[in-house]
Amino acid sequence: MSYFRVILVLLLFLVLMALLVVLQVWMCKKSLKLGLLLPGSFLALGLMLTAVFAINAVGAMLGNLVVLVGIFLLANIPTFIFGGIWLYFKRRHDGLDALQRMQIEDLE
Repeated sequence: MSYFRVILVLLLFLVLMALLVVLQVWMCKKSLKLGLLLPGSFLALGLMLTAVFAINAVGAMLGNLVVLVGIFLLANIPTFIFGGIWLYFKRRHDGLDALQRMQIEDLE
């Protein structure tokens, strides 16, 4: 594989991830429940990937367990990123709700 193809694949991967982040921000602005769609789907994908390795692993040696934890953590990096974006919008939404409640109480 030439260097040009490697660079092209990496750029396409980065563009795809950037588009997914934009999609996550848009969904969180639309609805907090809708914003859980990407973190939930990537969590399910990470669990399936870990389960496939666990099924194919021979024996329950310590090395396999370390690899299982590593695969789980690496497969869930997008889950952590999209979950962090969702938490940011949730805290922002909760803060605006609290501010509205305080304004309503001040008017009474």
